[in-house]
Amino acid sequence: MTDAFDLLHVHADEDVHTRSSAHGEEHDAAAVDHSTALVPLAPGGDGDHRTLLVSWAGHTDAGTLSEQLSDALLGSLPHKRIASFDVDELFDYRSRRPQVTFSDNRFSDYQGPQLDLFEVKDALGRPFLLLTGDEPDYQWERVANTVLELIEHLGVQLVVLVDALGLPTPHTRPIGVTAHGNRQDLIEGISTWSPAAQIEAGLAQMLEMRVDAAGRDVVGYTLHVPHYLASGKYPQVAVAALEYAGAAGELMLPTDELREAARMVDADITRQVGQNPQIAALVQQLEVNFDEYSTPQQRSLLVKEDDVVPDAEELGAAVEAYLRTQPGDVIFGTRVPDQADPGVDDEDAATDDDDSAEGPGHNED
Repeated sequence: MTDAFDLLHVHADEDVHTRSSAHGEEHDAAAVDHSTALVPLAPGGDGDHRTLLVSWAGHTDAGTLSEQLSDALLGSLPHKRIASFDVDELFDYRSRRPQVTFSDNRFSDYQGPQLDLFEVKDALGRPFLLLTGDEPDYQWERVANTVLELIEHLGVQLVVLVDALGLPTPHTRPIGVTAHGNRQDLIEGISTWSPAAQIEAGLAQMLEMRVDAAGRDVVGYTLHVPHYLASGKYPQVAVAALEYAGAAGELMLPTDELREAARMVDADITRQVGQNPQIAALVQQLEVNFDEYSTPQQRSLLVKEDDVVPDAEELGAAVEAYLRTQPGDVIFGTRVPDQADPGVDDEDAATDDDDSAEGPGHNED
């Protein structure tokens, strides 16, 4: 079993509540090279659902998806790093040179490649695993075999991969998605575009094939980022990725800060498009193409077969009923009052109800 994990540094007794950035803060916990420190994941609640979420920067990371996703999860949810891949074995430093800061006659803040495995707890305390960092340059087969051993050793029941491609889609339409994998209940009716084509492979695609061949449950969601926005941070793609991953893994994942950032980005894009008639004409043509070829009706992962979709008022009532059953210290560390907060007016409450009705596939214009 030790040989199966020879690409890993296993971290013992490292427990972190949250951190501000997935690529900034380093931890100095001692590393051990034996698999006995890898403890199988605790039951995930109803149905004993255990999920491994995979997202890394590299070949299919349009809109800087991986960094935003890991920052959102590790910046707001309790977690601990349980293992790291040996980066010297996997990366070509000269092809992707790390960044370093030079200030006051000294170098600092060296930012080398990383590929880490975290145990994270969602907003309801349900554990899941997150494999995130940089896509390796070398030894894909060994990395895939190591991940398969981790899946077996840690009791993972579902692998969810999320990535993103820059495609000729307009920012004025909902984020598109191509769903793939072997769990038909999690992919059927989800894709907005599902072509038959030969494409350049990334490690995510190869890993999905290996997990499938091993007889394990695996799904992937490839988000479609407008090609003219693919090189920068596009919060909308991270929101969509967290929605799909959360629905597939039955997890409650944080998106509030990303949604606010997405609103600001939308406003900035709208202003810039309005100032440039050529760009406005391009977006209009993309809208025509999108409306002609996209899937007319997309199934939501949040709605099971034969379910009746509740309206916003029913959702709001259900949330209020749930909160009344919870101890005060469970809800943001304070006790929830029995009556409505006098500082919240009816209009704000209605807005909150509308927001709660959003699900995978939804995007604000």
